[in-house]
Amino acid sequence: MKEALIRLLKYITSRYRFFFWVTMICVVVSALTSVGAYSYLSALVDQYITPLITMEDKAAGFAALFRALIPLVVMFVAGVLAQLIQARAVARMTNGTMYALRKDLFDRMERFPVGYFDTHTRGEIMSVYTNDTEAIRLMISQGLPNIVSALISIVAIMIALLALNIPLALLAVMMVGLIVFVSMKIIGSAGNSYNAQQENLGGLNEYVEEIFSGQKVVKVFRREKRCMEEFREKNEKLRKSAYSASKYTGIVSAVNMQAGNIVFYFLFAVLCSIFVINGWGGMTIGKTIAFLSLSKTMNVPVVLASGQIYSCVTALAGAKRIFSMLDEKPEADDGTRTIARGDVRGQVELLNVNFSYVPGTQILKNISLIAKPGEKIAIVGSTGSGKTTITNLLNRFYDLDSGEILLDQVPVSSFRKEDLRRQIGIVLQDTQLFTGTILDNIRYGNPGLSDEDCIRAAETARASDFITRLPDGYHTKLTRNAENLAEGQRQLLSIARAVAADAPILILDEATSSVDPRTEKLIQQGMDNLMKGRTSFVIAHRLSTIKNSDRIIVLDHGQILENGNHNELMKNKGAYYKLYRTGQA
Repeated sequence: MKEALIRLLKYITSRYRFFFWVTMICVVVSALTSVGAYSYLSALVDQYITPLITMEDKAAGFAALFRALIPLVVMFVAGVLAQLIQARAVARMTNGTMYALRKDLFDRMERFPVGYFDTHTRGEIMSVYTNDTEAIRLMISQGLPNIVSALISIVAIMIALLALNIPLALLAVMMVGLIVFVSMKIIGSAGNSYNAQQENLGGLNEYVEEIFSGQKVVKVFRREKRCMEEFREKNEKLRKSAYSASKYTGIVSAVNMQAGNIVFYFLFAVLCSIFVINGWGGMTIGKTIAFLSLSKTMNVPVVLASGQIYSCVTALAGAKRIFSMLDEKPEADDGTRTIARGDVRGQVELLNVNFSYVPGTQILKNISLIAKPGEKIAIVGSTGSGKTTITNLLNRFYDLDSGEILLDQVPVSSFRKEDLRRQIGIVLQDTQLFTGTILDNIRYGNPGLSDEDCIRAAETARASDFITRLPDGYHTKLTRNAENLAEGQRQLLSIARAVAADAPILILDEATSSVDPRTEKLIQQGMDNLMKGRTSFVIAHRLSTIKNSDRIIVLDHGQILENGNHNELMKNKGAYYKLYRTGQA
């Protein structure tokens, strides 16, 4: 965790160096004024208060005492001002750091390859954004200033004690060292518990999100009781890890507090009295009061520091995960060629393409095919045959193991990914719409599109009928993933979005799988109009929707079994014929 702490401090100081050092200076001033006030008690008692007992001119004595109180007032005022300034500086530094941290995390996440999201769950990623950043916020706003203040206070108190009486001060230092050593040993043993707590918290959040989004399925299959049991198991696991982590903090705080009461108050009260009675080390009543106050006060920063160690260790565990996410390599893009809209004819070639998501498990094996400009290519096959993988490779979501993909006889790897993807419109089986109006979602891939063009795109996709029946029409506000629309309506909108993108190459991955037959016919009409003059790759389970394709590719276990149009493949009575007879692939 040392590396995480160093990196976190560098992250803070590189952005908010001024507020960081203002905070540290204020912490030092506040700690020193507090210690200085207690140290000043010795002079007040011995030089001003005690002499008043025998002094004949009480008025002069009180006047001198009031003058002597001025430095004490100055120290208190300085301490209060330092704390006020510290609060403002800490607020600026904390909020600013959180803003920068979340921004950097989101910016980096947006540049991750698709493969990252295949290997990291949503709950895991969201835990970094919420739990881990919150832990760091608490560390910056409370933990770090309090620990620095405690350390400064301890050092200042030790110096003040040495100035009062060296032998007693050395004994106090030894006792503090022993308490700190024991505390660090206890906290050090809890490191795994802190990590487990954060991981279990992320797992619990992920489970809640998953069950929340799948409530219909849960209820249909009567899994409520089992979900409750699984939640209790995960919640209990979190409780145990949290208890294991927090119990160390409780033990340390209790031990420190009681040790302070016994050692720094009872023991030194007795020792100081002995020193005063015997006149050892120049101890006086004033020095005794100051020594007892300082020694008892020393216990406060020790307890404070030990109490903040829990939050700091938790924060550093979170910082480790955050920096691990920030260190993830962004999506590589070694392409240099640009493509202007309208310069693409749309010929796509796959030459001996081999690909595997996991080394050793090949998904595509020597795939070769050519899609001429304007052709409609249908890809069919059983689940896991590699249909969607081909479309992922066209977008360069993943890079090939071997082989080559060409666009207009130019390797797609030579194009900038942004430019390449601008030439491809896509409609997925699982629709993904965003919070905003219907118009906002239609123009998502083409932000400069006018309202009139968006409406024409919706008409082409046969989505205008249901949109115009909505209370606010095209200005209807959609909730998260358009949950206020029916599934078929969401699919129609995603198709309208692809129409509006006006890309020369189209990918339709089960584009009509979520709609009823009547809606499917409307969509098919719109798709037929849309695909004219565009190279289209259509993946469909309902083979009746691809009869008019120029060519149909039949895949099986990552290999091409058949290649031809509907009539040719039906005459062959091979794999396609069998699939078509069953009604779907």
